[in-house]
Amino acid sequence: MLKKGSHILLIGILFIAEDILLLNALFFAMSATLQPYGRNETYLVATVIVNLAYLLSIAVAGFEIDPRKLKMRDIIRRTVYRMFITATIVTLCLCLSGLVGKVSELFLAAFFLATLFTLPLAHWITRRILTFAFLHTSGKAIVLGAGVMGRKVYDELKGNLYLGVSVLGIFDDTFDTPGKTNQHPDTGDKLVLGTLSDAKRFARQQGVTKVYCALPLSEKKKIFDFLNFAEFNVMEFHIVPESAYYYDVNYAIVEILDNMPVFAVRACPLYYKHNAVIKRTFDLLFSFVFLTTLFPLIYIIVGIAVKLGSPGPILFVQKRTGEYGRDFKCYKFRSMRCNSDADTRQAVKNDDRTTTVGKFLRKTNLDETPQFINVLLGDMSVVGPRPHMLSHTREYAVLVNKYMVRHFIKPGITGWAQVNGFRGETKEVAQMSDRVDKDIEYLENWSLSFDIEIILKTILLSLKGDKKAY
Repeated sequence: MLKKGSHILLIGILFIAEDILLLNALFFAMSATLQPYGRNETYLVATVIVNLAYLLSIAVAGFEIDPRKLKMRDIIRRTVYRMFITATIVTLCLCLSGLVGKVSELFLAAFFLATLFTLPLAHWITRRILTFAFLHTSGKAIVLGAGVMGRKVYDELKGNLYLGVSVLGIFDDTFDTPGKTNQHPDTGDKLVLGTLSDAKRFARQQGVTKVYCALPLSEKKKIFDFLNFAEFNVMEFHIVPESAYYYDVNYAIVEILDNMPVFAVRACPLYYKHNAVIKRTFDLLFSFVFLTTLFPLIYIIVGIAVKLGSPGPILFVQKRTGEYGRDFKCYKFRSMRCNSDADTRQAVKNDDRTTTVGKFLRKTNLDETPQFINVLLGDMSVVGPRPHMLSHTREYAVLVNKYMVRHFIKPGITGWAQVNGFRGETKEVAQMSDRVDKDIEYLENWSLSFDIEIILKTILLSLKGDKKAY
C-alpha cells in the first residue's frame, strides 16, 4: 500500500521501537527498585515474555503507520488496549510456566499501570519533536495543474506538515481562464502563481526539490517536457494518476506489472494474503469451538421449540449472495411459518409469518447460529457484510451506488453495519445506502481487533435485545 511514503512507515516503526525501549527501561528500573534483579533470575524471563507479548499485542491490535495523526485520546485508548492484551498474555504465560508465584503480582500491577502513563506521554513528546523537525527541514514543492485533483494535492501537502513538504503554489497554463478562482476558498491564499513556463523559473529561484504533476493525460507533451526539466535540475517528479480525478478512494494500492505501475482504485487489508490467512484461521477456530461445544445444546433446545411452535423443518435454507457475487446456501433456525414468498418478501415489524419462538430467536440473534456451519464450509466469515436475498441483491445493485462493493469479501454472521443499528427492515433506499457505507467502511479498515470489537458488541446487543431485530 503506497498511500504513505516510505519515511512515514519508518516513523511508525520508530514509535514501536520507542515503546519497546521504554517498556524495558521501565521494567528494569521498577524491578531494581521494588525487587532487586540479582535476587530473582525469573525477572529476566519475565522481561522476555513482556517484549514478546507486546509485539503480539501489536499484531492483534493493529499497526499505525503514522501515529502522529492520532488524537491524544486515541493514543491513550490504543495504549490501554495493547497493554491489556500484553498483561493478559504475560499472566497466561507465567501461569502455564509455573512462574506466577515467583514474580510479584504487586510489581506486575504497578508496572502495567505505569505504562499507561509513560507510553502516551512519550508519544506526545516524540510527536512534538518530529513536527518541529519537519517544519525546519521540509523540502519545497510545486503542483502542476489547477484542476480539482491539483487543488486536492495542494491542500493535502499544505495541511499535512508530517509529509515533510512545503508546497509553494500551483502552476497551470489555464490559470487566467475567465470564471476560474485563483484563491483558496478557506484561507484566501493565492493558489495559481503562473504558467508552466513560469514554474520552471520559479522552481530554480526557490530551490524546489519536488514537483507534483496533476495535469490530465491529454497534456502528455507538457508532462514529458516538465519531467525532463525536473530531472535535469535534480527535482523529484511525482505523477498523480488521472483516474483519481473520477474515483473517490480512501485506500489505493500500486503494483508493478512488467515494469508498469498499475493503480487499483480500491483496496482493503484483506487483499493481502497474510491478512486473509489470519481472518480465515480465526474463523475456523471460532466456528469449530462454537460448533463442538455450545451449538449441539442450542440445536436440541431450539430445535424442539421450533418444532413445537409450527410445523416444518428446524433449519431454514435460503440462497443468498456471497463473496464476489456467488450464490450459496445460507442456514438459519426457522423463525417463520413456512410460506411461499420467503425468498422475495422482507421481514417487517409485527410480521404475521413470525412465530412466537421466532420472535425470541430473532431478538437474541440465535436464529443466525447455524451460519457457523457456513463459516466452517468457507461460504461466510464470523464478521462481514450480512448476506442478502438474491432478489434484494438484484434490486439494490441498481438502486444503491457501490452496492456490489460489499461483496468483495465474504459475508458475515454479524457486521459493522449491524452493531451500528443498520439492520432489520429497509423501508427506504437511503437506509440500504447507509448500511452499504458501513459495510464498505469495514472492508477498507479490517483488522483482527476490529473483528473482535464487533463480536463483543454483537454479544452485548444480543443480551440487551435489539429493537430492530424482528
